[in-house]
Amino acid sequence: MSKLKPMTEEWEPSASTLQKMTTNYPEVDLEYEREKFVDYYLSNGATRADWNASFRMWIRRCVEYKQSNESKGHSATGTREILNRRSRISGVAESRDSGQADSKVKRLRVKQGD
Repeated sequence: MSKLKPMTEEWEPSASTLQKMTTNYPEVDLEYEREKFVDYYLSNGATRADWNASFRMWIRRCVEYKQSNESKGHSATGTREILNRRSRISGVAESRDSGQADSKVKRLRVKQGD
């Protein structure tokens, strides 16, 4: 029986795990998923016998989740789409902060009195 180990901020998947996940799931942004994986397990203090096995399951579930959502008509749930959406949101916030109006940015009207 393997000893349970806590997650560390510096954790990286092994070279063989990265190779396998890159080969099997080229559509997944592995660095982005690694960051989510590490943050998730750091935040809840989890311990595991094999963090590489846990990461492989995380990636498989990521793909399954995306496929499930696409079959339900939710196509913009992949990591790349999320990053693009975050970038657009950041651009809107920056344009608002700078006072510069961007003709591409659609703004919602603010209701008065709410």
